[in-house]
Amino acid sequence: MKWNCKTEEIKTGSDVRIYDITDKINAAVKKSGLENGLVCVQSMHATAGIYVNENEEFLLNDFILYLNRSAPQGKRFYMHDEISERKDCPPDEPKNGHSHMMATFYSQPSVNLIFENKGLSLGKYQSVFFAEFDGPCPRKHKGKRKYKIGLLGV
Repeated sequence: MKWNCKTEEIKTGSDVRIYDITDKINAAVKKSGLENGLVCVQSMHATAGIYVNENEEFLLNDFILYLNRSAPQGKRFYMHDEISERKDCPPDEPKNGHSHMMATFYSQPSVNLIFENKGLSLGKYQSVFFAEFDGPCPRKHKGKRKYKIGLLGV
């Protein structure tokens, strides 16, 4: 068995957005030199996640509409957004309780998938997505989102 791991970055644009990363994962599998095995794709952020579903434009728009209705931004629902009340909270902390709710309930921090013959083993309509729930971070040093692709195989 061999192990290979790489970090990918996405420059995100809006508060809630879904990115198809299937091609990036397949490219990592091919470049690894591994034939068969498991791939783990992991978000490196608490307000972003990974999931598998169909890449159909209207469905992706439905996801975003549903997320925004389920966990609305700017409402006084989230204790996390009470920045002045929190201990050890940096002054530039964004009010993003809604983003944490979305990431927790509507995605996974990681997904594990099979690859065979140097390619992902997905169903006909399946794609792998990176889901951004918090838009670009307002902090200067955090303009990109990261995820890792870990490969274990032969």
